[in-house]
Amino acid sequence: MWLAAAEEPVHFSHKRHAPLKIECNYCHTSVETGERASFPAVGKCMNCHRAVKQDSPAIKRLASLGDDVTPFPSQQIYTVEDFVFFSHARHRKAGIDCRDCHGAVNEHDAVSLEIPVTMKGCVACHKTRHASVTCNTCHELGQ
Repeated sequence: MWLAAAEEPVHFSHKRHAPLKIECNYCHTSVETGERASFPAVGKCMNCHRAVKQDSPAIKRLASLGDDVTPFPSQQIYTVEDFVFFSHARHRKAGIDCRDCHGAVNEHDAVSLEIPVTMKGCVACHKTRHASVTCNTCHELGQ
């Protein structure tokens, strides 16, 4: 279950969690296997927060939602158009690091669009990495 922005119980800071050296795929579990990178349910957060900062009002609000609720994010920052096929798993298998597309999210309290998702940017990256730049690599022909 997802929550609307007004219902979000706590702001998440990658920067605050960065010193813990948590790998991206710990929270974004489907990044290695799916088209989209999933977001963690409250239960994942509570793996640590049942013992860490459990008395914080923000963590108490988070815990009260129940382990299966996914309160993040209220709006997606990085998106691709409906006519673009993008797979996180395929890019991760090719050795693309999360920072290559998302920037240094671990240095900021809030995620922002650091690297715009544009055809020009994607094609430039593909060329740099000697990946295919044929149209049907990312687009269904005949749309």
